Amino acid sequence: MKKIAFLLISMILISGCTSNSEPTKAGAIASLYFVADTPRGFKLFSEQREFPETENLGQDVISDLVSGKIVPLDPNYVNLWGAKNTVNSITASDSVATIDLGTISLNVGAESEERAIEQIVWTFLEINTAIKAVRFTVNGNTVESFAGHVDTTREFTKSPGYDVLNPLQISSITEGETLTNPITIFGQACTFEANVYWRLSQDGNLVKDGSTTAGAACPERSAWSVALDTLDPGSYRFEVIEYSAEDGSLFAIDDKNFSIK
Repeated sequence: MKKIAFLLISMILISGCTSNSEPTKAGAIASLYFVADTPRGFKLFSEQREFPETENLGQDVISDLVSGKIVPLDPNYVNLWGAKNTVNSITASDSVATIDLGTISLNVGAESEERAIEQIVWTFLEINTAIKAVRFTVNGNTVESFAGHVDTTREFTKSPGYDVLNPLQISSITEGETLTNPITIFGQACTFEANVYWRLSQDGNLVKDGSTTAGAACPERSAWSVALDTLDPGSYRFEVIEYSAEDGSLFAIDDKNFSIK
């Protein structure tokens, strides 16, 4: 999986944070959505974070997301929003939230603009489960587009997961985390016949591999797990992979690096 080369800029309940700081006290677990360039195009990936709670958790995290203060832990993921974007306010009427942005600086192509908007929509709608749709304004005014490609005069709901989420996600490991034996890794999948191929490597050498199945096949997204049991101390890389049923080419992948003391 490669990073998005052309970019110029790099939930539940959550609160704001900065990329280089840790929460000062225990708070809420957050699902934050980022983007990666995959064999199927730009897809959303989530990362779990813990943040201290505030009175305006949703607005705090969206403000930090669009200002670029929140960055992914996984180097394969990116935050498409840059340092010049701001949020003026977030209000709600019935089941629709209006996010009023201030400065907008989003220099991306059509597909990336869609994913940048979905970063906000997926993140915010998981923070506020009573909200079903998001509309955008800029300094109180409706605008035609943020980057010249996507119509932003309409309301946005979550697009189907099989369209925008990566087919495979490792959710039990934070990139670079130190784990304790015995090891079981889990995540979510939306794959053909629910198949999930996995492999564990160390220093580029295959340690073990195998396959498992998720709870259901795509278009349903469901859980999978792999028991690695006891591993020797050291650094490891774990990957989940889907190959095309048509020609055997790489179809989807997610990976995480971790260590055992």
